[in-house]
Amino acid sequence: MSKFKEIAVLLIALLVAMIVVSFVVGSVINMLTPPSEASPDDVIVENIGGDNVLVATLDHCLKLGENGIADGSFKTRLGQELSWRNAKNISYVDSYGSHGYLIVWKDDPNNYNFVLDNSKSSYISDSLESIRGQCFVLYSPEKNAVYGIIVNTDEVACTEYELLYDILGLNSTEFTPTYQHTTGSGGYSSGSDHYHTVVPDRYTLSRSDPGAYYDHYEYGDNYAIDDYLESEGYD
Repeated sequence: MSKFKEIAVLLIALLVAMIVVSFVVGSVINMLTPPSEASPDDVIVENIGGDNVLVATLDHCLKLGENGIADGSFKTRLGQELSWRNAKNISYVDSYGSHGYLIVWKDDPNNYNFVLDNSKSSYISDSLESIRGQCFVLYSPEKNAVYGIIVNTDEVACTEYELLYDILGLNSTEFTPTYQHTTGSGGYSSGSDHYHTVVPDRYTLSRSDPGAYYDHYEYGDNYAIDDYLESEGYD
């Protein structure tokens, strides 16, 4: 009987050892080999700047990595030259197995020429010319800081509407899209008669995009702005 007990104990010990080895090997494989897709319950929440001014939420997505990146610059479709500083890149996979990445940052407003009035909130919402993606850059007068996010769209589609309202959860009455959208079949198109502003007030528009000012406002709406534009060669 003692031999049978010894054999039984040995078999149990071998079974336990195999389970432990399998668990360790599986854990190592999972760490070395990223998952092929996210589960429906996965979610990424990124508090940009850490002070709850701008929070990005990606449902059904799994974070694969996060790392700081060198300072860089980019150009929007409407011709804005912008930059990121002290930014980080967040890579992820969605539930369909498509890969994407975010670039997020918080910076000093003095590095951005669209911030013309430190007492007013202003923002840029646009697609990118330099890379495939959408960006949203916000100046917060309360924090006196600029917050930015770029969503790469090489594999994972993201419209301006989705970035503003689904990912960032912004109020549509306070943050309107840059491009005029048409409803139906989920499609979006930019309208040539749309006011392509990146900020909500006419003073800033006259400085950031003088050519678009009179597309939206009439001469005489504001004589101070009219005088300024005339001095800059616009009529």
